[in-house]
Amino acid sequence: MHASILKYFTEVARSGSIRKASEELNVATSALSRQIKKLEDELGTPLFERFSDGLRLTLAGEIVLRHARETLHDYSIMRSDLGDLTGKKTGRVHIACLDSLTVQFLPELVRRFHTRHPAIDFRVRTESYNNIFRFLTEGDCDIGVTFDLARPNDIECVFSVKMPLMAIVAAHHPLSRQKSLTLQECAQFPLLLQLDNEVMSSMVAVELGALDRVSRTFVATNSQMMLKPLILSGAGVAFFTPLGFLRELEAGEVVAIRISGSRVNDIEVGIVTPRRRQLTRATELVIEYLSTELEEFTSRLKVYIGE
Repeated sequence: MHASILKYFTEVARSGSIRKASEELNVATSALSRQIKKLEDELGTPLFERFSDGLRLTLAGEIVLRHARETLHDYSIMRSDLGDLTGKKTGRVHIACLDSLTVQFLPELVRRFHTRHPAIDFRVRTESYNNIFRFLTEGDCDIGVTFDLARPNDIECVFSVKMPLMAIVAAHHPLSRQKSLTLQECAQFPLLLQLDNEVMSSMVAVELGALDRVSRTFVATNSQMMLKPLILSGAGVAFFTPLGFLRELEAGEVVAIRISGSRVNDIEVGIVTPRRRQLTRATELVIEYLSTELEEFTSRLKVYIGE
């Protein structure tokens, strides 16, 4: 079995750095570097080009990466099948998802799931909309949870819930008693905007730009955890799905207000998977559980978002 060296190689290829890969794998940098060099010597060709800013795959490296991903996936299927023989569900499930899902929903989900299937573990990364599809296509994750908009042909949505982008303000904010808002009304106040969010950029920022009010942006960041204290303080208006705000909504600390006259009300959040890749039994179990939990979580939110 050469799963370890292939796992090392794919992580170096993904991160483009021996140092970053060693941190992810919890393996000494020197040991990882030796393993990559050993693989290159064994195959008789360089697999990476070395640059000052990191490593990039050679053409030979691209071929090896395809083999490595296929082999590791087949290895996961085999381990899953062996677990089924003993009645024990085993495996590792890689999830790429929206940042807001890691605030409350996913931590609660993986904790409850682990009590049922303790031999299944998780690797969870937050990513942008486009990167989630890329990771699924390239085999770097098994499940994506993201906005279900335009999907690549090789990605399918197996479950989705309606989840609009809404204006999120503190309960004491001047807009908090409104039943709905236009973007023009929101733009009269300091804005708390998300960076590197393609959906936000295409659906909200463009419309705000047409109003010529983007100069009122108070803070723009790619971290929801950075914006949340500012929202709670009443410092401005943010635009999120309510997924990362259930605790604050239940506590009456924030209000989620519908945005009228905008495409953001028709958005859905979906569970997406590669269309033609065989899934491990562990991944199938997680998808089943994830679908049920996402529907239940959405039902709890409906009380606060006017549905």
